[in-house]
Amino acid sequence: MTNRRVSRRTGSRPLRTLSVALAAAGAAIGLAAAPAGAAGGWEPVPDPDSSRWFDAFLPVGDAVFARGGFYPGGDPGSGEVASYWLREGTTWKELPRLANQSLETNEDGIWTATSARDFWVIGSMAATPTIANHWNGSAWQDRSPADKTVMFRDIKAVSANDVWAVGTTQWTTTTQTQSATIGRWNGSSWKITKLPQAEGGRTQLQAVQVNSASDVWAAGRTCPTQSTQNCRGYMTRWNGSTWTEVPLPAGTGTVTELTADASGKVWAAAGTSVLRWSGTGWDTSAAVKVTGANGVDELTWAGGKLYAGLSLNGNNTHSGIVRWNGTAWENVARPIDDTSYYYVVRVTSLAGASDGSLWASGLYSALWSTPTFAARLPAGAMG
Repeated sequence: MTNRRVSRRTGSRPLRTLSVALAAAGAAIGLAAAPAGAAGGWEPVPDPDSSRWFDAFLPVGDAVFARGGFYPGGDPGSGEVASYWLREGTTWKELPRLANQSLETNEDGIWTATSARDFWVIGSMAATPTIANHWNGSAWQDRSPADKTVMFRDIKAVSANDVWAVGTTQWTTTTQTQSATIGRWNGSSWKITKLPQAEGGRTQLQAVQVNSASDVWAAGRTCPTQSTQNCRGYMTRWNGSTWTEVPLPAGTGTVTELTADASGKVWAAAGTSVLRWSGTGWDTSAAVKVTGANGVDELTWAGGKLYAGLSLNGNNTHSGIVRWNGTAWENVARPIDDTSYYYVVRVTSLAGASDGSLWASGLYSALWSTPTFAARLPAGAMG
């Protein structure tokens, strides 16, 4: 999936935990503060400057959007601020700072674009669960829904006048529920649809895939109560007039990612399971079997092939990226150099570009720190 980024569902964010004192101590004993470069065909994507870093990418046409972070006070205690960048050609340009957005980068991880002049970012603030900002090529426009109970968790733009977003509604003492919620932007306003929900229950949509105006998929989880007990994966499909639940295989957990191949067949990620829609049901044979994998956090297409980005536990030497070869998942080379202290913790952003290249970012572990990496795999590179 290429329409959004950094894993906003878990609230995780890049940590630059080497304080000045620790960095000095590290230098004294000869520790490297960052990987020397990429490997296996990967090209490192340099940070915009020494105090900022890229942590997510969104290619669109010949352009690339990037989300970055920095500490305005120079250390993690000052709070991390999000910034957005656009590359056209070979030069990165920082977009104006968002005035109505939370400063925490993990609140700003939902995005989509159809061109360099049609870019959406969804975030939130304490009193406003959904803030929608639209970049038109010269300025930001506030496109937040009027309904302040709506909380969007994924977004997909088809055109400037056709944008889909999914999420849930806030629980209130009046409604006693959290309903699956779908928003559609028509160029001037949002039309909000809240699917029926049993009293006391909660359904949360976390991913959307738009194949056409009459074939839209949304997924997440549903729970019989407001607690997270006895929840199950949930999928619903729009046929142009109604939303209908699509049954998932027994035991399927929360669906976190949706994408589709060139024919419109949907792929869904839930934990380490990757499900393929056959047209009548789900094929579960595409499960990712990587030792130490906690889950599939990213699904995207690049060069006609499906890639998955993983979260890993412990000191795992796996790259965190696998590629579907038509019958099984194959390992992709690590996007950072293979130094003793470096282990990929999570691939937080994985996005395919129109030229067939693959853009990736994530977290890796080094002694006393969890820095970020950013790299690009050119089209045709084996990885």
